[in-house]
Amino acid sequence: MACSNFPDCRNTKPIVKEIGVTCPKCKEGQIIERKSKKKRLFYGCDKFPGCDFISWDKPLPRNCPKCEGLLVEKKLKKGVQVQCMECDYKEEQQS
Repeated sequence: MACSNFPDCRNTKPIVKEIGVTCPKCKEGQIIERKSKKKRLFYGCDKFPGCDFISWDKPLPRNCPKCEGLLVEKKLKKGVQVQCMECDYKEEQQS
């Protein structure tokens, strides 16, 4: 986002898309969508560089029923699978 007074004002701010998940590492920040230098989508904490949590898989707002860890949506060839980042819990989703 940029100021409408350009070229007199050069104030810019990034467009941030929050996904509604609290960071599992620092417990303070929100997880936001980011893009790598090669335009690949990943998810990271908005408190960066203070918190260095990142994930290539989309975090979900609910916890693992087995270990209370972070659940993520993993994209596979056969569809989307929800799995825990810390234990072996997995659940299939229809796509």
